[in-house]
Amino acid sequence: MLRHKDIAKIQEIKTLFTDSWIQPEFFSKQIELFNFTKASKIFMAIKKSGVPVWDIIKLLLILPFSDTHSIHSLYDTKMAPDVKGQKDIYYRLLGNQKINWRNILLLFVKRYLKLDDKFSKPANETKCLIFDDTEIVKTGKTIEGVSKIHSHVTQKFIFGFKLLVAGYWNGSVFIPVDFSFHRENKDNAKKKYGLSKKEYKKQKKTKREKGTPVLKRFKELNSKKNEIIVQMFKRINQRKIFVDYILIDSWFTTTTLIAKFMQTNKSINVIGMYKYNSKVIIGDKEKTIKQLRNSKRGIKRSRLTGFYHMEFVGDINGLTVKIFLSRKGKNGSWHTIISTDTSLSFNRMIEIYNIRWSIEVFFKEAKQLLDLGKNQSTNFDVQVAQTTITMIQYLLVSLRYRAEAYETINGLFKDVKQDYIEHKLNERLMSVIIEVLLVLDFLGVEFDYEITISNLISYSDKFNFLKNSDNRPNICKLAS
Repeated sequence: MLRHKDIAKIQEIKTLFTDSWIQPEFFSKQIELFNFTKASKIFMAIKKSGVPVWDIIKLLLILPFSDTHSIHSLYDTKMAPDVKGQKDIYYRLLGNQKINWRNILLLFVKRYLKLDDKFSKPANETKCLIFDDTEIVKTGKTIEGVSKIHSHVTQKFIFGFKLLVAGYWNGSVFIPVDFSFHRENKDNAKKKYGLSKKEYKKQKKTKREKGTPVLKRFKELNSKKNEIIVQMFKRINQRKIFVDYILIDSWFTTTTLIAKFMQTNKSINVIGMYKYNSKVIIGDKEKTIKQLRNSKRGIKRSRLTGFYHMEFVGDINGLTVKIFLSRKGKNGSWHTIISTDTSLSFNRMIEIYNIRWSIEVFFKEAKQLLDLGKNQSTNFDVQVAQTTITMIQYLLVSLRYRAEAYETINGLFKDVKQDYIEHKLNERLMSVIIEVLLVLDFLGVEFDYEITISNLISYSDKFNFLKNSDNRPNICKLAS
């Protein structure tokens, strides 16, 4: 790319190396924005010598953007970062039982939200907490805690985990906040967890000390999801993460769960798809939801959404809710959505509930781009650690998305990946340039190093990376 090329395009290229938000090794830069100097003290009791824990985590964070899928494969490429220590230290960190990965993720989330305050406010400032689960497929039956689970997608039984996720929508981006793993078929008398006795015996068993965070996570495997959801909300509420609405689908929406949410925070509102034909008290009359559908009382059509709908305010099991009955077209199936916010209009309710799809987008992008659930370690603690790393990666990518207002994380992922690879190539090119200069100096060719580099930059924009290169001090050393 010669110097006479269009100036606007040259400026775009220069931005790649000057904009603090899109530095090639942007993860390191962004972690500095989170100001973890003091926070890193939480690792002092875990690792007192050797490679600092944050240096190890930084390497784990860049894996998806280096065209490698494991620490082992990264070390076999020229893309490996300049970090001391063998690859075993990264595996040991992931399996360290003293690390509270849940607190680390929440720590990142809290710092992110502080950074987010510096951005311009979104047009829709509605803040939502979303709960949903997804299937994590595993190929090895020896993986600790794996079981046969029912797939809602294929309607078949597969081996793996159910991953329950709490995600926070801050008005602009989706932020994974908390998660838990679950297994099924625990009450199966013949095949507990869907495994034969021989298969269950071969499954990895790890000894965990009492009081460790990993023991609590492992016990969650057999806990009911609705119980864990309440615990997650309590932790999020304690961290003072402000929420307007909790959004849940039909698998989780029960009046018991909603009541527990409201006991934790009386100002919270819940919107959820409802699948039960419950009795509803409207005024002094008691009717079932099916009877309300058949009555077609006050049916309207929304021009904005195209849905036919009816609205009722009543009590279900002592809980006052607004009931929305809707269907697409005159012959479509009826769906029920309930909301504890009885002031909502149908259109506003749909607008808010549609935010729930952001967690489905997260599942898809995290699996396809960040290898969510792809770790094949037989140690359950490593599964938890790697999932936390993946969620922090998504959080950091969301920060760049927030800064640059990209429309999709997918397009952003490709840019980030290209930035990292380009940076490593630039480092190698830099070393070649230095080697050439050394040879010229050895041959007795007289020239000025700084002027030579300046001429390279001005002649071709391909050498723009030299302007802000971390290797510039090396050139000065050579010159001296």
